[in-house]
Parts: sequence; structure tokens; C-alpha cells
Amino acid sequence: MKKLIPNTSPLNLSPGYFFETYMASRKMIEQGKLNTEYNCMYQLLPKSLRGYRQVLHLNAMQTSYIWRPGGLMHSPASPKDSFVITVFENCVDKACFGRMKLKTGDIIFFDDSYIYNFINNGEIAFSTVMIDKSHLYSIHPMMSSLLNHHIYDTDSRFASILHEIWKRYTEPSTHKKQSEDFQQAEDEILAVLMELLAEQTPVIPKLTAGEKTALAIRNQVFHHMDGAINIQSLAEQHNISQQTLQNSFKSLFGFTPNFFLRTLKLNHVHQELAKSSPKQTTVSQVAYKWGFTHMGRFAAYYTELFEQNPSQTLKAPYSAAEENIRDSCVGRQEEMI
Repeated sequence: MKKLIPNTSPLNLSPGYFFETYMASRKMIEQGKLNTEYNCMYQLLPKSLRGYRQVLHLNAMQTSYIWRPGGLMHSPASPKDSFVITVFENCVDKACFGRMKLKTGDIIFFDDSYIYNFINNGEIAFSTVMIDKSHLYSIHPMMSSLLNHHIYDTDSRFASILHEIWKRYTEPSTHKKQSEDFQQAEDEILAVLMELLAEQTPVIPKLTAGEKTALAIRNQVFHHMDGAINIQSLAEQHNISQQTLQNSFKSLFGFTPNFFLRTLKLNHVHQELAKSSPKQTTVSQVAYKWGFTHMGRFAAYYTELFEQNPSQTLKAPYSAAEENIRDSCVGRQEEMI
């Protein structure tokens, strides 16, 4: 995958701001004061753009909760000069963040120095805390040493304090919350985190050799997404058996390589059809460009994923808000001859 260079704004907070919504589209996923950029969003399963999100701003922290049914891949970029802590409260099947294979209860740490790839195939729920680095004071060096490591949320203590604070500060009350109240909440969040860190040694999650190869292949194919992708050739190139490659993709991403790569191509077709005019473009032209040669199978795959046939997408009014897979997401795009 082409490496995306972070170019985000600093953490923008309005203490006491609260936002919650049910999501059903790319536009709804990105709305609200999120302080996160959702780059290169690929829909991997039907209805995977649906979900629920809530966001609360404190003095120097943003806390958020997200639930999704699964089947989504994107590259979130956190705010400039921020430190991010995410706890995965429910991970029903496979999820992978960067080079970290995730499970329920994992707490991971990252910052604004790199844009990570995040993919999950099943139902997932997670809570995130974004912290302005300038407010970490003496613990900044210690927190920086945690980057790309994870610990376990023993007894769900970290998730519980976040939900308790959301309830405390979002329920109707005659008492207007003050800056001191938000500072107390931030102190409580960090106190629970410090307790967990005192009890555990943060570790870097390990991947098998096959899973590392699956990651390398996923990144590699983005440079040739518009051409034919041959799984046998990829396995031979990386000196791995096709069976090991199949097992490694399913172990890491929850999908076979053929399904995964075909679905990414379908997303490119979908976006290009949505941007095109039926007077100037045909479904077949766009499908062929992205490597599909059997129109019957292509139409069936497309309709199953997007719940409309390709010609309906081509004829529908264009919405720029739904355009998310930009040129920067793909290493090279070429018209096929």
C-alpha cells in the first residue's frame, strides 16, 4: 500500500461537546467534530458502512466510542501532536491495525507519526482517547515508549471508566460542567491506565511468517490494483505455498486473498461509476479497467456488495461526499490496453 504522509491539524477541542449518531454512509462516518481523518475507506461486506458513534470532548482529551458490524478497511490519521489510546471492547472475529493482530480486550497505543491501515471483518466495538501531547507533561517519554505496543484491559477497567465518564457528562443536569470537572475526568482516565501499565509489560504483537507475507502482498497489490492479480504468481514470488497464503490471509484479515483483492477492486469500480456520466462511460469500460473480464460474475459480485447493480450506480446523482478512495490511496492507476 502506498505510504500516506500525515498532514493533519492539531487536536481541536470544545470542552463539554458531545455528539452521537447512527451511521449508514461514508459521509455519516466522517461527520461531527471527530479530529480524525478517514482515508482510503473500502467497503468489504454489505451494510458495513453502518454503525454507531459517540464523541465527548474534555479539556485536553477527546474520547469516543464506535460500533460497526464489520467488513471495513480504512487508514485513519490522528491529529497532529496527539497521542492515541484505543481499547477494543468487542472483536468478534478478525481485526488488524497496522502490524497488530487484535482481539477483545486489547489496548493499543499510536500517535500522529504514521497513518496506519485498519481492517476488520466481523462485528467490532472500540473506545478511543486522543490526548494533546503537550498535556502529558512528565509521562510523555513513558507514553512514547508504548507506541505500537499493546496491553490487556484487565476486568474491562479502562473501557468502564470511559463509559462511566460519558454517562456522567452527557446525562441532562442542571449543573453546568466546569473545566475542573473535565480535568478530574482526565485524571481518572490516566489513573486507570497507569494502574494497568504497572501490572503488565507492554508487548509488540507477533505475526507468523505467513501473516507477515500476507501484509506484504496486501501492500504490494495496491500498486497494480487495476490489473489482473494472480494468487499463484504472488505465492511463488514470495516463496510461500498457495495454501499457506490462503490460511494466512484468513488468519489475519478473515478473508481469502481472492475475495479480499476482488472486493478492493469492486470499490474502485463503484467510486469510478459514481463519478462518471452514463453519456460518456459504460459499466463494461470501468469494469475492464479494474481487471474484471467476466461481466456476469462481476455484476453479481458488485450487486451483492453494494446492494445495487452497476448501472444504477452509474446513473445515480454524484455525491462528492461519498468519494473517499483518492489517488493517494493507490500507488499507480493505468488504463488497461
